[in-house]
Amino acid sequence: MKKIIILICIIVANTGFSQYSRHVIANFTGAYGILEKDLNEDGNMDLLAAGESGNTVAYFINNGNGNFTQTTIDNNLTGARFIDAADFDADGDMDFTATGTTELVWYLNDNGTFVKTVIEPNLNDPRQVRLSDIGTLVDPGTPDGDMDIGVLISGENYAAVYFNDGYNNFSRQNLFSINTPYYLHGGDFDLDGSPDFLVSSHGNNEILWYKIGAWGLVIGGTVATNFNGAYGVEGGDIDLDGDDDVVGAAFDDNEVAWFENVNGNGSSFTKHTIDNNLPGASFVHWLDIDNDGDKDIVATGYGDAAGNNSQVVIYYNDGNQNFTKTVIDNNIKGAVSLAVQDFDGDGEFDIMVAGSVSNEIVLLIQNPNAIGTQKTEVLSVYPNPVHGVLHISPADNLQQIEIFDITGRKVLTTTKTAIDVSKFNKGYFLVKAVLKNNNVVTQKILVSD
Repeated sequence: MKKIIILICIIVANTGFSQYSRHVIANFTGAYGILEKDLNEDGNMDLLAAGESGNTVAYFINNGNGNFTQTTIDNNLTGARFIDAADFDADGDMDFTATGTTELVWYLNDNGTFVKTVIEPNLNDPRQVRLSDIGTLVDPGTPDGDMDIGVLISGENYAAVYFNDGYNNFSRQNLFSINTPYYLHGGDFDLDGSPDFLVSSHGNNEILWYKIGAWGLVIGGTVATNFNGAYGVEGGDIDLDGDDDVVGAAFDDNEVAWFENVNGNGSSFTKHTIDNNLPGASFVHWLDIDNDGDKDIVATGYGDAAGNNSQVVIYYNDGNQNFTKTVIDNNIKGAVSLAVQDFDGDGEFDIMVAGSVSNEIVLLIQNPNAIGTQKTEVLSVYPNPVHGVLHISPADNLQQIEIFDITGRKVLTTTKTAIDVSKFNKGYFLVKAVLKNNNVVTQKILVSD
């Protein structure tokens, strides 16, 4: 039994405008869902984007210096919200899938020309969409290697998967029922080695987690109740005690909080409020952004109904889960989705933000040494996507490599820098490198056919 430790989270509001410089990479009407991905395997993080009021899905190729070239995939997907990419047909280029107000669609990439197929035309408020061999996660005994589509259908109160028959024909199966699901993330909350699923219930003001049972996914436990307008959530080891905790945003409460996995098995969570003054708290992401060995949190606040008073903030962790709030930007009206990566290749983490009211995608570039900590070390992994051997460098600085699947389940620990991933399930993985100076660097990879 793990001892319950009561931690006081101290918030001191600072302004960090000098830490980051603001660059509008695109005027993008109704910018909503964004996702970072190396689309052309050149080692630079590109971007996918969906514009809700602009009915547009697009991708942006990064030249390595934080300058992006836009390619529009579709400008006729009503209420476009989220987008993801994978090589559906194994022809070496990225295909795409996206959700609109009522539709789930996918786009076949035919040498830069996109052929649109509507998978489901009459959904009620579909939201987050993710690609992986999800069938294997739900039933590990029957891997098929095909790219399935997971989607939260908010208006129907379901999390569902569209199974791929291997020929890009899709059939729906509901995974579990949940009131107005908004966001899904992974983890292993009961430390049983199998993947769990973390979901925010916007309608019930709850955060719940689900596990794989004998007959599919079953509820594992409740993380939070009375978390009004539960929105973005992520699972991860916030307090570095070996089990997965939860960080979440409550839109209606203007709140960001983390929830301590008290017993290490997901049976009980203790809430620690980080901030209750982030207007329209929306999306959260945890990482060690200042490279001091503890987990910080980046978050967006949408603002009021008109997108006013929105904020992009960093909560710096002192190592004991006492957080200091620093406002990075307050000029992105209706700030929603975010992505944190080294977009300009200078070894520092940058923050990409979608402004749904200001109709823009903004790159907040961290100014060198602005935070006053040592330079972020960037992990080089190639090729990416990969279907054979993954190479990792610099080899002489590595202590250990860990690889996690999209649910947060660890699938490999090694000291090798050439790793055969050909037997991995197709989909996304996170590579975590522990360096010889004990710093930790992470990179997302895609295992393809």
